[in-house]
Amino acid sequence: MQQTHYIVGGHPFTINNMEGNTSQLLPTMEPFKAEQIGEALFTVTIDNSIIPSWQGKKIGTFPCPSATFEVYKRDNGSYQVLILMGNSPCAFIETDEEYKNISVTTRGTDAQKAFGVNNSMMLIYTICTAQHNTLLVHSSVVENSGKAYMFLGKSGQGKSTHSDMWVKYIEGSTLINDDNPVIRIADDGTPIVYGSPWSGKRPIYKNVQYPIGGFAAIEQEKENSIKREEIPVAFGILLSSMSTMKFDKDIHMKICGTISKILSRIPVHTLYCRADKEAAQVSSNAFGL
Repeated sequence: MQQTHYIVGGHPFTINNMEGNTSQLLPTMEPFKAEQIGEALFTVTIDNSIIPSWQGKKIGTFPCPSATFEVYKRDNGSYQVLILMGNSPCAFIETDEEYKNISVTTRGTDAQKAFGVNNSMMLIYTICTAQHNTLLVHSSVVENSGKAYMFLGKSGQGKSTHSDMWVKYIEGSTLINDDNPVIRIADDGTPIVYGSPWSGKRPIYKNVQYPIGGFAAIEQEKENSIKREEIPVAFGILLSSMSTMKFDKDIHMKICGTISKILSRIPVHTLYCRADKEAAQVSSNAFGL
């Protein structure tokens, strides 16, 4: 067995791999390795000798662009999750009732197993950290002058493109994650964004953290303009960008509570824009840069 420790978003966890080299299986997690972590928030054991047994009640199915998750919940509150790559099962997750000890079993080709483990870790992280003022967010993020600026929106609206415009035209801007950064509320109430091992199609896996300077939901338009949203609209924008399981009331309510804390500190804007230099200037000006 290979045991490896990690810290993501300030949360320590351990992976016990019964199947070989964890660095080869999860290369995007290398920047987040830690020699020592104290008490782990959760421990994941990768063990393909486990025979999956569905004992829970199916509570939902949610598709993502490249995977489908079938979620089952047992009477004691623990989860079982089947992950499919296309129509092929590639991973089975089983938690205990406290979300402290989790097993992952993989099936299929080496590529399918790696896909299953990576998606398992994303889901496990979301479940286990939701109770700790932590969110996994669908967002592209840039850093400028010591703060992070997060671009939100549906796939294809131009989040990554707008980040690229910042890096190209707004001096001092650096891309820190392009798909799934972590937000965590610090002890003093400050919302902090962290890089993560999950960054979509672009390999941006930076172990960094910055206070959040602002949010902008991207919507394509022919003219560039920006609007600061009132709290009800801003809440909906943030909630729709979070990784969550709405059919689990407890986790959903924890996530909603964290969003409310964010909104007490950070404004949310809607940016109507083209993919050009002026759009980057409009958003950066709104954020006071």
